[in-house]
Amino acid sequence: MDTMVIDPAANDGTTLSDLLQGARDAMRRGRFHEAEAACGTIVETHPDQPDASFLLGLAALRNGNHETAVLHLERAADMRRGCAPYRIALGQALIRQGDAAHALRHFEDARLLDPRAQDAVFGQASALNMLGRKAESAVAQKEAFALLRRNLGRRLARNFEARRVRSSVALCTLPGQTKRRNYLVEMKLGRRHEARNDYRAAIECFERAHAVRPTEVRPVHALGRLYFEVDDFPRSRHWLEKALELDPQNMDIRCDHARTLSRMALHDEALRLLEDVHDDHPDAVRPLLTLGWARYRAGQSQRAIGDFDKVLEVAPRSVEAHYGRARALVDAGQIGDGKRWLRRTLALDPAHAGAIRELAIHKELTPSDSAYEALQTQLGDPDIPAQRRAVLRMAAGAAHINAGSQTEGFSHWQKGNALKDVVFDIEAYTRYADGIRATFDDAHFERTADWGNPSDVPVFVLGMPRSGTSLVEQILASHSKVHGAGEREEMLRLADGLAEPLNDTRAYPDCLDSLTREKSETITRDFLNVLRRADPHAARIIDKMPGNFHHVGLIATLFPKAKIIHCIRDPRDTCLSIFFGDFVGSHPYSYDLTNLGRYYRQYERLMQHWHDVLPGRVFDIHYEDLIEDQEGRSRELVKFCGLDWETACLDFHKTRRNVRTRSNAQVRQPIYRSSMGRWRTYADELKPLTDALAGA
Repeated sequence: MDTMVIDPAANDGTTLSDLLQGARDAMRRGRFHEAEAACGTIVETHPDQPDASFLLGLAALRNGNHETAVLHLERAADMRRGCAPYRIALGQALIRQGDAAHALRHFEDARLLDPRAQDAVFGQASALNMLGRKAESAVAQKEAFALLRRNLGRRLARNFEARRVRSSVALCTLPGQTKRRNYLVEMKLGRRHEARNDYRAAIECFERAHAVRPTEVRPVHALGRLYFEVDDFPRSRHWLEKALELDPQNMDIRCDHARTLSRMALHDEALRLLEDVHDDHPDAVRPLLTLGWARYRAGQSQRAIGDFDKVLEVAPRSVEAHYGRARALVDAGQIGDGKRWLRRTLALDPAHAGAIRELAIHKELTPSDSAYEALQTQLGDPDIPAQRRAVLRMAAGAAHINAGSQTEGFSHWQKGNALKDVVFDIEAYTRYADGIRATFDDAHFERTADWGNPSDVPVFVLGMPRSGTSLVEQILASHSKVHGAGEREEMLRLADGLAEPLNDTRAYPDCLDSLTREKSETITRDFLNVLRRADPHAARIIDKMPGNFHHVGLIATLFPKAKIIHCIRDPRDTCLSIFFGDFVGSHPYSYDLTNLGRYYRQYERLMQHWHDVLPGRVFDIHYEDLIEDQEGRSRELVKFCGLDWETACLDFHKTRRNVRTRSNAQVRQPIYRSSMGRWRTYADELKPLTDALAGA
């Protein structure tokens, strides 16, 4: 488990959203003491909810409780680093405390997150003035007033546009049709906000439209589509499923629903739905294009290439088909062709952020490249959404590193990571890890000693991301009796949903108390049936999901003969590689160096626990040892899996198979040493990481 799920309801049936709205209303009316008390109650019951901590800090700031304000605003900003208002409020609280240096850093971060945030620039001016940097303060103040004027102009224009929309709608509606008028106004404004990439404003409009007409499908579909755009896939799925209830045969809704399921790694369900849509609309481009991307994400790159080719037969200038084909070619091992298709994508759309980033990551982009000019132009545009700016910043970082400008490259990566608006609560994660250790103790393994399935087919390769898991899988998958199935989601989903087959109301791992021998046999039989689809005849099938390090106890309980291989790499190199990785999915810890170090320490504690309670079950392999003694360590890996040695394992880079990870290019090269000790180049920049790793 890499992300924490927040219980959306209070004990009395009032939703958390209602409680937060009540606190916001009290703030708006100036009842700050009431708001502070209400938020304090919310924080007690929902300590991992960043909005509650933010409102509590804001209320404390308005009440003059500066120390309390800083405490809670820091916690909110720590949990959700990509939210500019959090940073601005924290900077204001620090200014009140006289800590101008730290306040300045938060105002600068807020300005990076939202280039239009006038309060961030006014805060910069105040902090610079307190630090005695008068000239810089004067410049910042001028910029702040210029921003204020522009923002007022935009606000007036929006208000004028809203009035114009209301007037035009009023002319088209009969007297007394207030609800219909309100619905049409919100729908028009929502569409205009969406066209300008102002997704949050659009969501608010469509939510109001839905409240007026709850049975109308258009605002429901729009909400599902927009929550996808802001990477909130669970909410996207919720709204799209509601839209399907209202219009079950709508092609676009079905495609959007399957696309969201694909991004949630529910691959089988997504592919089944898209194949049905394609069968129903064989001449339509949208289902086929969406199917290609879903197959790519499911690790079926060759089939995805076929889908993209069919799209290009009908729509030869489809940018997304070009880009999808490029990504699928790289994952299929055809890296040279993949790079050429990335260039073709940019020929059609010079500003395509994804293609620019992929070229940079594959060392095909430097600041002297013409594509870099398009990147720079976009970075200077305040209207570009933060998510796209994050991708462009990371591309710029990789381009500068390619050109040998490591310090400037790291700065771009840091800014790109800061733009990721994700929530990570180290305290909640620590409680989760503590719960796993407490559940899977000696008594648990004594109770379940002869349970589960005796199959020795599953092999679990796990550890931190970027620790060598792809290399280990590639070595083993080069053996004639081994199938490398890649990063599979089944064990993660099994753990997250284990309460249901156990008929237990408690979440994992507490629900393990209800596990019986009979249920363990049923669960493992179903798991193996799914795993066997990857290769019905292989003696060993590898699941290389790194995050399975959380579930070593569950794996050992259900599959007592399964092989568990733990990959270890220098923590500084591991975390630097993660920081430069831009992982998609449940890795919210990965965008902040301090959180990375904290997360790594919890991972170490968990792995030590598995060694303590399961002595001899987990095979540790160090990346550095594998690099220095490839044959010796490879032989040990093969022997641990209960197989005879085959020399093909030494020529792993020649093995043709699909690889869907950031390491897809590396595992197709012979062993190299350049990635060892890479952290030393960035030693100064990595101080927050090394401090966190040391427990500071």
